[in-house]
Amino acid sequence: MFELLLVIAIVGILAAVFLNRVLWYQERAEKAAMEQVAAVVQSALNLQVAKLAVEGRLAEAGLLTSENPMNWLAQRPSNYRGEFFDPDDGKVAAGGWYYDLKSHELVYLVELAEHFQPQEQGGRRVRYRVKIVYNKDGRDIGGVVVEPVGSYGWFAG
Repeated sequence: MFELLLVIAIVGILAAVFLNRVLWYQERAEKAAMEQVAAVVQSALNLQVAKLAVEGRLAEAGLLTSENPMNWLAQRPSNYRGEFFDPDDGKVAAGGWYYDLKSHELVYLVELAEHFQPQEQGGRRVRYRVKIVYNKDGRDIGGVVVEPVGSYGWFAG
């Protein structure tokens, strides 16, 4: 009987360690997927600016800061929830993207947040905004970026 209890205890400990690792890897995968979508949106933004440049309308690049970046993609991510005007926490499901019409920000709602340190007032959100970068003289466009609004940490330290 003692040996059976010992085997059950060992199996229980191994199962707990295994499940902890599985959750850790799932959270890492969520972070990687979020960063991959942000990189795809950055590429789509670069294509939009290139299109404006080819058409001789580069001066209109500033208008891109108020557009929904998901509209630039040929195929939106399956976890894109749509456009909302300053939604409440319970209105949009975690683990997905939405576009905030009020702030003109692309927002990702973190689902697995054991190792996530949020933005100052962002809760479990990572917010991205399109930003125009100007050359040193301040007149010519030097580039465009999709960058996080504020700072957050995910698996930091």
